[in-house]
Amino acid sequence: MRILRHLALGSAFALCAGIVGFACADRLDHPRSAPVLVRAPVPEPSATGSILPAPKEAAPPPKAAAPKIPNGFDTERLHALMRGDPIAPQRR
Repeated sequence: MRILRHLALGSAFALCAGIVGFACADRLDHPRSAPVLVRAPVPEPSATGSILPAPKEAAPPPKAAAPKIPNGFDTERLHALMRGDPIAPQRR
């Protein structure tokens, strides 16, 4: 009885391995052809609206923005913060 169990399991394993082996051999024997790349035709630029009419007059140059900080960026204060120096004088 013990031998029948081993034979049944072995034959089931061999059957599964054989199926996988034959499937692999079939795939290798009949390789898939490379897909054909098809490019869409490029439409005319006037049809897509990518060609814009020429501007009638040149746009005026943009004005420089006013600085948000009146005195500019305080680099000395930044360096003091990075060094670890106290910002405000210490009171005693």
